[in-house]
Amino acid sequence: MDMKATAVASASGTIINAIATGNGSAFGINLKVKATVELFDDGKNNIEGVVKDNPKVKPNLIKRCVKNVLDYFGLNYSAKVITETQIPIKSGLSSSSATSNAVVLATFGALGERIDDELILNLGIKSSFDEKLTVTGAYDDATASYYGGITVTDNIKRKILKRDKFKDDLKVLILIPNLKKNVDVSRMKLLKDYVEVAFNECLIGNYYRALFLNGILYASALNFPTSIAIDAIENSAVTSGLSGTGPSYIALCYEEDVEKVKKALEKYGMVIVSELDYRGAEIIG
Repeated sequence: MDMKATAVASASGTIINAIATGNGSAFGINLKVKATVELFDDGKNNIEGVVKDNPKVKPNLIKRCVKNVLDYFGLNYSAKVITETQIPIKSGLSSSSATSNAVVLATFGALGERIDDELILNLGIKSSFDEKLTVTGAYDDATASYYGGITVTDNIKRKILKRDKFKDDLKVLILIPNLKKNVDVSRMKLLKDYVEVAFNECLIGNYYRALFLNGILYASALNFPTSIAIDAIENSAVTSGLSGTGPSYIALCYEEDVEKVKKALEKYGMVIVSELDYRGAEIIG
């Protein structure tokens, strides 16, 4: 029997970064990671991984995802896993959550196992923790990547508080600026009381307001320019802010304003134009 499957999962953008409070929110972006997993029942437990478009990136996470699924089912199969991605890595767009989701889902597909969303998410998050790629477990990013749309989560309890959609049909602009990443967790934790205000906006459905406030707060704490988001808004973006711990910024706007917002952001770096994603992770082919 052929034990092989391919799955995709989405990037996500930040509405509320969970590092300060433990509660977060994110939304799916239509940039995908594709993972193909092939399993061999040879009792050798030898897992090989290839990160196709980033050969410099070590395949540790993708191998760990396959291993954690096989361990969960008590199987000592060998495997080959190949990933390719449209998501810029290490930029605050949840490339590792999306990668974990795609690889774990593809492994379930290859095994012919029943798709258990909760279990898949948790095995993916465990893999990210095992590889020390996450501070909070990134349940907000993982769920937005897996389900698509907006998720609002308690990252500590790994609970979805709310799933939603944006009320407008918006384009997503992603700026990858030429800025150095700087993750200072203790500085971000100082924001707790203020991020709480943004999170409360999020809970009542004021996502644009929440995203902007969150971005200003985290950008300030991490020494990223706050003016970038304001430039986007000045040029007709509906909202804009830092994604994750940066260095990417996201801006949401109507189709007719894309060129204007893009032009405002391009002076800071490369801009990718994408759209909202409501499909999330799925087995394909």
